[in-house]
This record gives sequence, C-alpha cells and structure tokens, in this order.
Amino acid sequence: MKITSDNKHFLEQAPVSRVFLKYALPSIVTMVFFGLQSLVDGIVVGNHLGPDALGGINIILPLFSIIMVLALIVGIGSQTLVSMELGRRNPEKAQDAMSTGFKAMVGISAMATVLLLLFAEPLIRLMGADERLLPFSLAYLTGLTPFILPLSLCFYSDAMLKALGHPRFSMVIMSLTVVINVLLSLYFVIGLDWGTAGASTATGVAFTVGLLISGSITFNPKQRLSMLKGRFRLPLLLRAAYNGSSEGVSEMAAAATILIINLTVVRLLGADGVAAFTAINYINFMGVLLFLGISDGLIPVLSYNYGARNYERVKRFFRFAAVVNTSIGTVIFILLQVFGGHAILLFFDSSESQAFQIAAEGLHLFAFVFLANGLNMLIIASFTALGEAKNSLVISVLRGLVFLLIGVTVLPVFFGIHGVWLAIPLAEVLSLGVAFLLVRRIYKRLSGEV
Repeated sequence: MKITSDNKHFLEQAPVSRVFLKYALPSIVTMVFFGLQSLVDGIVVGNHLGPDALGGINIILPLFSIIMVLALIVGIGSQTLVSMELGRRNPEKAQDAMSTGFKAMVGISAMATVLLLLFAEPLIRLMGADERLLPFSLAYLTGLTPFILPLSLCFYSDAMLKALGHPRFSMVIMSLTVVINVLLSLYFVIGLDWGTAGASTATGVAFTVGLLISGSITFNPKQRLSMLKGRFRLPLLLRAAYNGSSEGVSEMAAAATILIINLTVVRLLGADGVAAFTAINYINFMGVLLFLGISDGLIPVLSYNYGARNYERVKRFFRFAAVVNTSIGTVIFILLQVFGGHAILLFFDSSESQAFQIAAEGLHLFAFVFLANGLNMLIIASFTALGEAKNSLVISVLRGLVFLLIGVTVLPVFFGIHGVWLAIPLAEVLSLGVAFLLVRRIYKRLSGEV
C-alpha cells in the first residue's frame, strides 16, 4: 500500500470540509455503531438480567479499560508515526513503525490475558464489586478474557487502515463488526441464556471477525506497508508510546472516573446507585463517541499535514472541528434536558424502580458535561497528532484525576448525590480553561514556523 499522488494532493490541498467529511465522517459513523452496540447491550442486560447485572458489567469497565489503555498508547502512537513519516515521504520508517507497534501489541495482549486468567476474582473485588455484583462481573470477564488479543489487534489494524488512507473501508469493517456483535449478544444473552458472559463472548467473537477482514489489507505482505514486514525498533516504540501516552491517559482517566464514581455511589446509595450510574454512563458513552469519532478521524490528517509542514492547514482543521464539536455538544445537552427521562427508561423495566429515579434525576445535572468535553477531547487528540504528548497528558490528568477527585471529595459534602453528578462537568470546565491556554501557546509556535 502506498499513499498515491492523488491522496497527497487531497490531504494537502482539498477544502477542509471535504477532507473532514472523508476522514471524520466514516469514523463518526463507526463510533455511532459502537454506541448503538453499547446501548443495545445495556438494554438487553438491564431488561433481561436486571439492574445488578448492569452494575456488574460497569464494575468491570475500569479493569478492561486499563488493558485497552496500553493498546491505545501503542495503536494511536504508531498511527501518528506512520502518518507523520508518510507526510515526510519516508515510507521505510513508516513501515518499521507499523510493524513495531504490531509486535508490541501482541506482547501486551498476551501478558494481559495471562494476568486476567490467574487473578480475575481478586481484581474484580478490588474494583469494588460486592457479593451482589460479583457473579455478574466475574461471568462477564470470563467471557471476554480469551479474546483480549484479537480485540486489541482489531483496533490496531483499524488505526493502520486510517493511517494508510482507507477511512471508508475502516468504517465498513467496524460497522459490520458492531452489527455482528449486537446480533450475537441478543442470541447469546436471550436465546441461549448465557447471562453477562454471553454479552462479552459476543463482543469477542465479533471483533475477531473484524480483525480477519481488516487483516486482508494490514497483514497482506504484498502491500507496500504491512504489519508482517519491517523491523521491530525499540526507539520507534518509545516514540509511539510517548505520542500515544496522552490518548492512553485519557482512556485511563475515563476508567478512573468510572471507578471513582462507582466507589462513591456505592458508599452513598449502594447497588441501586451503581445501576443508575451505569445507565447514565451508557448515554454519556453515546455522546462521547461522536466526539471521539471526529478526533480519531482527524488524527492522521493532522499528523500528515504537520509532517508536510502545512501548519496553517493544521490550524484550519482544528478550528473547523472545534465548531462542529461545540455544536454537537450543545444539541446533546438540550436533547437530554428535554428527553433524558425517556432515554434512561430504556435501561430499566419500570419507571418506579429506585435505580431509575436516581438515574433520571442525575442525568439532568450530568448532561452539562457535553458543553465542554467535546472541545477537551479534540484538543487532546490534536496535541497527540502533533507529537505534543506532554500537553495532552496535562489536560487528561487534570480532567480525569485531579479536578475529578477534588469535585467528588468536596461537592457531595454540600450537595449529596447531586454533587457526584456535578463533579464530572466541573472537571471538564476547569480542564478546558487550562487547555485553551496550551492551545494558544501552540498556535503562536505554529504561526512562527510557517
């Protein structure tokens, strides 16, 4: 596979809106499918297996996210290197970066699988599962663990497809994967009555199929760039890890957010509170995926143009995406204020349940998060694309750990459970203020290099 002259011209000269649609729109569509899969899983589990099963799955998410953090660091970092080197007209180094990331991903996934097989129950208890939630959490993790390797490689292969100029093919593959996941989840959970293990097994099987399809390009040694060619180079892995560390920390921060909120809600409201937060988190996940789709789609575009020294074009892409993200966030906020209760009811079999009442009330406060998190995610992804991982790390740590911990510690003292729901929006707003200062500094530097 090689970047053609037509594709070079498109990335460097085509109108910003056209490039945005070609690269970001397929990624958005893919993420929407991911959101629908998550939504269907939540609806199936919540209605068929009950609130405790829903809470049990949510307990697992931080643990699974820790594994995916390592995969994301290598995957996004390698994607950035491949795109930059192609922009610099250096396909040999791009090939080595692609192969290095692949081999590192295999090693990380293998180690994670062994650890989960050996220490599943102690880890789940450490995440906060009580005796009510433990059986559901353990069953979900048991179904997922054998598929850690194909899951992580599927995401890595998808990142490489985008770096190589195949965003639409990536969209088709990942959307098909999600459709398979939804169908298998319905069959395994409801048809075969496999419980939460059925939901996680469906995910593993579906993404294994996705890997086999995308691998027809990324593993093909006949292509110009292939994961099976090139050398493993430790300096490239370290550069990739540095570039991808911000995205990894963002994912880690998301996992930490869930863990911190879970522990706080369990203390204040018990298992019903965890089920309520799980429903809110599913809805939050749908909105976040839209922003993630835009950011993920733009990373190879920004990296390529940065590598080609088209700095003004980099800034135009950022401004365009910022307007789009702000508009989307405002619309989501308004919709949740008006229809939030209807959305929450999807996850519960009765509007009279205690968990539903907690979730419906909490969502109106939590919805303020969408007014800020789209811009934060865009800024983090943009810094990653430009190799400015340090700035991304600062924002990620502030929004997911520092400001969140302060909010969760202080606000519930004055506002009770309402303080928990307000802690995340407050962390996003405070982080956005810091992010704007860092963006201004980078803008000035890029203006001086044009």
